[in-house]
Amino acid sequence: MKTFLNKSLLITRPLEDGLAFSKQIQKLNSSINTICAPLFEIESLSLQKDLSEFTAIIVTSSNAIRSLTQSRVKYEGPVFCVGRATALLAKKAGFFPITSIGNTNNLYDLIRNLMPVGPEKLLYFRGEEIVGDLGNLLRKKNYNVEEEICYKKTPKKFSKKIVDSIGTKSIVGSTFFSKQTVKMFFNNVQYIPNGFAGFCISEDVSKTLLSVYPEISLTLRIAKEPSMEEMCKLVVAAPEFAG
Repeated sequence: MKTFLNKSLLITRPLEDGLAFSKQIQKLNSSINTICAPLFEIESLSLQKDLSEFTAIIVTSSNAIRSLTQSRVKYEGPVFCVGRATALLAKKAGFFPITSIGNTNNLYDLIRNLMPVGPEKLLYFRGEEIVGDLGNLLRKKNYNVEEEICYKKTPKKFSKKIVDSIGTKSIVGSTFFSKQTVKMFFNNVQYIPNGFAGFCISEDVSKTLLSVYPEISLTLRIAKEPSMEEMCKLVVAAPEFAG
């Protein structure tokens, strides 16, 4: 990964996930310079839940699998998850993943296709903040879904060099994967130049970004679907990194 060249993209995800995202971008366009500067790291929470009464588990993030692994959770039933990376991690941890490629909407469709509505209990392991309310969507269709928060975000501070590089436009844009990320970014950077590009995973995230920088003329780029794949495509197609 290169650092601090002109026209750089700031990736604000936790370091392990940020490096993986950077690697995917580099595969698609090796000329795009990325800088990984996490706004937070993930803290796994201790889990003591009895899983024997649950027919299936749901996870929408690799962080949930890492939390289950850290708490040495054992489960032999199906684990519904989003994305190849999460499925691979789940398989390595000894779980039996059933994977939806795409986003939580695709996972919702998969669960509805494979799981009948009935008394069977599903357990959704999730973080404090999520993109899309999967648990509530399933409950509206009369699924018996419980939710368990298994990880949280611990904020981190940008270095002065990162903040200065945003001000001088060496960093021309940043990724925003959640509304909470936007707020953490603002806590670190009160001033950004006009034209700064926000690569947002959803329209809701982009609206939050506009709300915290009301006097700045931002360039908003929004993924077609809230997924890592679409965020990669969004970055690669951006004119900020053309040529």
